[in-house]
Amino acid sequence: MSTILAWAAFVFGAFLCLTNFYLSFVSYPFHRLHGLPKESYRWNSGIPVFASLFVGLSLLGLHSLPGLLPIVVGLILIDTGGLHWCLGMVIYQSLAGTKQKSGY
Repeated sequence: MSTILAWAAFVFGAFLCLTNFYLSFVSYPFHRLHGLPKESYRWNSGIPVFASLFVGLSLLGLHSLPGLLPIVVGLILIDTGGLHWCLGMVIYQSLAGTKQKSGY
C-alpha cells in the first residue's frame, strides 16, 4: 500500500511541478505565438511548495528504483513554486538591488 501512495505522490507532484514550469516559462510565449497582444496576457501563479514536497516525499517509498532519482531532481529543479526558487529569488534581489516599488 505504501508503494501505491508513493506513486500517487510522485505522479501528483510531477504534474504540479510541470504545471508550475508551464505557467512560469511556457504559457506567455504560447500566448505571443498565437498573435495576441502583451496587454491581454494574464499572469497566473503556480502552486507553491506542494509539488516539490510531494515529489521529494515519494522517494521514501520509491528509493529502490535507480532511474527515479535523476527524474525527481529534475522535477524539483524546474518547480518554480518550490522553496529553492523562493530562496534563490530573495538572494538574487538582495544582491542585485532590484526591489519592486511598494506603492507607498
